[in-house]
Amino acid sequence: MFLDKYSALTIHQHQCSLMTSEGELLDLSIEQAIEKIGKEPAVFVIHSPVTYRKLHTPKNINPHGWFDLLELAAFIYPTKSFGFTPQSMAQALDIPCPEPVSADFLFTIIDHLVQHLQDKQRHFPSESLKAQGAALFYAQWKWAPLIIDVLNITLPIPFSQLQPNDSLKIWRKLPKWQDTPPRSPPRQQPLQRKETLQRLSELLGPQAETRMGQIDFADISRAAFAPRNHPDCPNVVLAEAGTGTGKTLGYMAPATLWSEQNEGTVWINTYTKHLQRQIEEEFTRLYPDPEIRKKHVIVRKGRENYLCLLNLEEHLNTFSQQQSRNKIALILLCRWAEETNDGDLFGGDLPNWFNDLFNERLLYQLAERRGECIHGACPHYQCCFVENSIHKAQDANIVIANHALVMQHISWHDNNDSVEQSNFPTRFIFDEAHHLLDATDSAYSVAFSLLETSELRRWLLGNEGNKTRSKGLKKRIHDVIIGDNKLERLLESILQATHRLPVLNWSSHFSTELDEHHIPDSNPTEYFFYLVYMQITARSQKNTSPVPVPEYYDQNECDLFPILPELKQQAAILSECFLQILTPLLQFIQTLEHKLKTDIDTLDKYSKDRIETTISSLQRRAVNPLSVWVDLLNLLDQPDQKQQEAQTHITFLKVEKTGTRILDIGIFHHWLDPTLPFMKTITNYAHGMILTSATLRDDSQHDTEVTWQAAEKRVGTPHLPFAPIRASLACPFNYTEQARVLIINDLNNLSINNLSHAFLNLFLASQGGALGLFTAIQRLKAVHQRIIQPLEEQNISLFAQHVDPINNNSLIELFKSEQNSCLLGTDAMRDGINIPGNSLRLVVFEKMPWPRPDILHRERRKYFYPENPNFYDEQLVRLRLRQAFGRLIRTQSDRGIFVILDRRTPTRMLSAFPSDVPIARISLQDAIASIREFF
Repeated sequence: MFLDKYSALTIHQHQCSLMTSEGELLDLSIEQAIEKIGKEPAVFVIHSPVTYRKLHTPKNINPHGWFDLLELAAFIYPTKSFGFTPQSMAQALDIPCPEPVSADFLFTIIDHLVQHLQDKQRHFPSESLKAQGAALFYAQWKWAPLIIDVLNITLPIPFSQLQPNDSLKIWRKLPKWQDTPPRSPPRQQPLQRKETLQRLSELLGPQAETRMGQIDFADISRAAFAPRNHPDCPNVVLAEAGTGTGKTLGYMAPATLWSEQNEGTVWINTYTKHLQRQIEEEFTRLYPDPEIRKKHVIVRKGRENYLCLLNLEEHLNTFSQQQSRNKIALILLCRWAEETNDGDLFGGDLPNWFNDLFNERLLYQLAERRGECIHGACPHYQCCFVENSIHKAQDANIVIANHALVMQHISWHDNNDSVEQSNFPTRFIFDEAHHLLDATDSAYSVAFSLLETSELRRWLLGNEGNKTRSKGLKKRIHDVIIGDNKLERLLESILQATHRLPVLNWSSHFSTELDEHHIPDSNPTEYFFYLVYMQITARSQKNTSPVPVPEYYDQNECDLFPILPELKQQAAILSECFLQILTPLLQFIQTLEHKLKTDIDTLDKYSKDRIETTISSLQRRAVNPLSVWVDLLNLLDQPDQKQQEAQTHITFLKVEKTGTRILDIGIFHHWLDPTLPFMKTITNYAHGMILTSATLRDDSQHDTEVTWQAAEKRVGTPHLPFAPIRASLACPFNYTEQARVLIINDLNNLSINNLSHAFLNLFLASQGGALGLFTAIQRLKAVHQRIIQPLEEQNISLFAQHVDPINNNSLIELFKSEQNSCLLGTDAMRDGINIPGNSLRLVVFEKMPWPRPDILHRERRKYFYPENPNFYDEQLVRLRLRQAFGRLIRTQSDRGIFVILDRRTPTRMLSAFPSDVPIARISLQDAIASIREFF
């Protein structure tokens, strides 16, 4: 038997359980387990990188030789996530789990996985399953002999049956979307209060507790679905719904009811992918049948998140040249692609540990991240995951998107006259609305840099000798324009002029600290950015502190004006160089458009699609950025005084580094209030919007009108024709009993040793269940290095963002699964996690989260609050503290303590916390005693 030869290992709270290959079940310390495992021929584990990490990465053990149960599960249940522990795998398989769990239980899990595979093949025989099992055998997958035995596969597979390589061409088996007539405009019937609250009751179920804040939220949200009374004047609800209000179901009730009664689509938009999936899961309450749910509710993301079938085909064409682990990963991804709901590689139904077990670059290579999608000209167009989601979204009741996508969607729609207006949604919900300023800033800012210009060169010329699918414009279009002398001449002019852009390996020219002995002057664009770098280094200041401090203390940026004379002169030269690309580009597009009109009767559909796609992509990827860059270069030639008078934008120079290595150099152009262009655009389409968050208002002024005005500034509603309806919904928690805020008043947090001592003793006092939040990655790493060993000596696991070689979602799952573990992180952990229960009972903030003191922030604080710029800084800090505190108490049974390790914490910042939470400034020793007493 396959299972008779091997051993199994589980680790929980630094205690190891080992089932040896001789059948002996042992309870061992970490040190004893390391010694024993080194003598075992092969070991069954769950999540080998995490297991290896728990063993303290011993050099005498090779984890690549282990048999990971998650890989076996990925073959049998491709779209199912199993967690990282025996308990979570048992729960996913619906089998009883002993307590405590010992290593022999892994054999029970394997038995159930094997039984399911046998049942699956018996009831639903699949040639594809067998052929892919054979492909894994040839790829030398460790589990393949078991698969071959269970599925009774004969090798080699007879030629009359599906062959291994052919089984990986999954695009042949995927469903194809079909064009449907445009959806009619929705009706405009308003929602009735009684029906809305009845829908909320249906969503909650009969056993749910009554939350008055949730009822009020659902009721007030109806206003956003009322008929619009004036053109370009949407009905807007601005609602602050505190943690625990139940705002997701609160807006789902009117949204689903309106979409059904009026046959329209509602877009629910959030800032994070993680929350997108959380919202999707809530719809199981209304649509428990997965097939019905898929029809009514669609998750939309940018196309860079989805598996590109053309990229997959390219990788399969070079399959024989791939490394063994990449081959295995590709086959398992093909298994997943046959069963996935939507093809989302990042945050969808591909298990989040996949990136941990295999080459993390592979998923990014398989997604469409190079801007080379050829749309209708692609042979896989009709089974494309992206196009499928787009077409499904047109007929869905609910589309769950993110802020960035809806902004792209609106911008594209606004510049595309051929799009059916009736297909565009009229109702929008923006959850996590406190992030709208950041989202609009990303959407409407301009980056003119070495990375951006070299990326345009790659897109136009290809990878210039490298063997990848990046073929460049000529190879993408040449067979369609061959024989047309004018188009061929224009194409050659474009490509010849493109050589003035930076080469792909420009970083090698900037690999040392630039000075007069290392001047990259052979390329006009590279020389221009060398001069940008010279201006930055001449005018910025460097951090000389011997202790780790936030990375932004190395400024690496400066104001655009006054400009170095040499830079101003080179800007004029570079503007002419860009016009030599832009002019033939525009002529090329005009000639293609003329060809479409004049040759409409002779061009086949494939050629038409190729030309239309080329025109669209040239406009988006080349003409638009080049036009903006030329405008920026011309800006450099304007008088300095004229620039000082501009009030809506800020332009500055910046270099991005890691150590001494230069990552990018550029000119960056931002709106001071980026919500302005967004609101001006969305009002052309939106009839109603809900803007909601748990952290909209900063209540420091104790003046209701002032706090609402400040909240409106951050989300952009002052740019709307009419004021929004405001609502503040009460939080149901009893913070007096459930929470404490402690400010440590005797700690010098500039000392890493002192900081580490504080984190260690606070984590020990709570016996784990703690989240440590940092403002600087360097400080996080320094503290982690000092506290990991003493914590693990007390059987408390410590995980850390930027340290552990696993993705953030995996870190959070690990933290949840080990109730007494600790986690260190930065902003992503502060804003994006939901861990109710005892797994998170202590949050420790390293210092006040002051905003990054850069040029953009300097100008924004003066723009929003010219009479008191400091208020802008303090407002941001209070909102960040509120957001972090919101991670701590998620249900009415949660209890937790929030600690700030900054004795300089101003009292005016404490209004960030709920008014009924007890706050105390105490010594570290008293805090440790308080934590022990509280828990």
